Amino acid sequence: MTCGQGLSVGAVLAVSAVAKRLGIDKALGNSQQAKRALWQVLSCCIDQGSRLAGTHAACDVLGLEAFDEDDLYANLDWLHENQAAIEDRLFRQRHPDKKAELFLYDVTSSYLEGVDNALAAFGYNRDRKRGKRQIVIGLLCDEAGCPLSVEVFASNTADTSTFAA
Repeated sequence: MTCGQGLSVGAVLAVSAVAKRLGIDKALGNSQQAKRALWQVLSCCIDQGSRLAGTHAACDVLGLEAFDEDDLYANLDWLHENQAAIEDRLFRQRHPDKKAELFLYDVTSSYLEGVDNALAAFGYNRDRKRGKRQIVIGLLCDEAGCPLSVEVFASNTADTSTFAA
């Protein structure tokens, strides 16, 4: 008889409990796409490697059907198409009265090593990385610093013009 390591359950259970407490699972919904999106969020917290379930019991814990890399890429499209609705649900969970007392907004940028990104462009580089394409990221938070919305812009977008979006 041989013994072997089974799928890791603890990390998935722990991080999914935090996601549940924050209302992330509720904001995403119950569809398979929503569960894949939740796994993509959780897996970033658990490990920096592949988002494929691999050694983790993601399918068992989250009620996911088996998936492959193509399913995860398709899930990113689903997230893009549903981003506004997900952000609205998260906001309503935190602010049932539909108002926040203060909004906090900031932008940052990140340079990219590759050249095949539709938003990557040359522009003001905060990191002083010459010859690197980059993107600008705008983040909107409520008064407690909880994220409400995020958007990525081309790097040649002026910081002040990102706020209107």
